[in-house]
Amino acid sequence: MTNIVLNEKACAEYALENLTLGSKPVETLGRVARYYYSEGYKKREIGNLLEDFMLKCDPTINIVKWQAAIDRQVNSADKYELIDISGIAITKAEIEAIQKIDGKLLQRLMFTMLCLAKYGNAINPNNNNWVNRKDKEIFSLSNIAITTKKQSLMVNDLWSLGYIGYSRVVDNVNINVKIINDNSPTEIFITDFRNLGNQYMRYCGEKYIECQSCGKIVKQNKNVQKYCRECAIEIDRQKAIERYHKRLIS
Repeated sequence: MTNIVLNEKACAEYALENLTLGSKPVETLGRVARYYYSEGYKKREIGNLLEDFMLKCDPTINIVKWQAAIDRQVNSADKYELIDISGIAITKAEIEAIQKIDGKLLQRLMFTMLCLAKYGNAINPNNNNWVNRKDKEIFSLSNIAITTKKQSLMVNDLWSLGYIGYSRVVDNVNINVKIINDNSPTEIFITDFRNLGNQYMRYCGEKYIECQSCGKIVKQNKNVQKYCRECAIEIDRQKAIERYHKRLIS
């Protein structure tokens, strides 16, 4: 699942402080390059700083193989400012429009598209309510697991209802959201773009919880559930290690 970042400066500072390239090193390099540019460094300096950063993250890394990627990030460091927004406001009028749709699955999908379009508007004033992401990613963020054929049918249903539009360009698969209404009170403020579909279901009163470890919204399967599956497994693993060390000491 794509990690949609609201505060790239904080992400860059975290990467530099903890010496981590993360799961997507090229994206991390891009953020760090733009961070250095925002701090007043020249492009030649940024290139050296990125090389130094990568070697600190992994002393065995082959900088020569990464040189082309480093150069690309340095050259584009001045093209886009670091994203820094507190969140996305979903208004009462927008929620009311979504809830007129028949069926929770379609509502979840429309809610996710709405959030993505408003995120696009927030980081690019010229976005004009477009969602520039692949269907696979949109459905993943919606927490809807269905076949590609059914995905296409659901998207077409929203188009038939007039909730979304398509580009006139033949090979452009971007989606335009038609229900954005900023002239209405805020109903939900989105600060986390993980599991948007689950967030909508929780808003609707369904049994979903916020993981007390990572903060993700997940379906509640047990009354005493505190964590998502991944965090629960990790916490159990850590407890097992602690019990093992205690037995060794005793």
